[in-house]
Amino acid sequence: MGNTFWDRSWGAISPERIAAYAASLDPSEDAIIAFLQKKQVKSICDAGCGCGVYALKLARFGFAVSAFDIAEDAVRLTKNLLSENGYAAADFRQASVLDTGYPSHRFDAVVARDVIGHMPLRQGVMAVRELLRIVRPGGCVLLTLDTTDSEYESEPHETNEDGDYRFTRGKWAGMVFHPYSALEIQTLLDGVQYTVLSSSENGFIVVLEADHSDAYSVSSEG
Repeated sequence: MGNTFWDRSWGAISPERIAAYAASLDPSEDAIIAFLQKKQVKSICDAGCGCGVYALKLARFGFAVSAFDIAEDAVRLTKNLLSENGYAAADFRQASVLDTGYPSHRFDAVVARDVIGHMPLRQGVMAVRELLRIVRPGGCVLLTLDTTDSEYESEPHETNEDGDYRFTRGKWAGMVFHPYSALEIQTLLDGVQYTVLSSSENGFIVVLEADHSDAYSVSSEG
């Protein structure tokens, strides 16, 4: 199932770097957690969990956290990080954001930080529907979507007609990035009810409301 870039990235990361990242993460309430608490969310899925640092933060705020990532090493790292800090890590799995394998309506909310922006736009559209599928009616999906910056622009890449960046050489060789503007968000979320929770020069936090219209695809119920 794997993605070569992410398998290589998470397979090479050192425990010391993860520990340093975890220690540097601001432990205070952020905009996402404040919103989730206001919505009285209990069960949450961290989509594209990476090394698990944000999943750990969610657990520390009392949420029942599940998580998945396309890279097997990322799932292993997340399980280890939560277990080492005394939190349950049972419902974690290797899966694609295009087909998570979770039952429909499984969670109160899904958080996907820096995930959809690392997919081609057309796949991002499908991924959004899959994340909405696994959220209960009245639940929500929160996405972070980045704009571009000088580093993204300076690394060697090609750009296709959809505006997807495909990095060809250097430290990001094999990675995909799609920069988002307010207009691009409308393209990504066409037909989906959403609000922009916050915005800055670096990107957006977007909230999608799950009403479970027929627009949401149904995949496996594993």
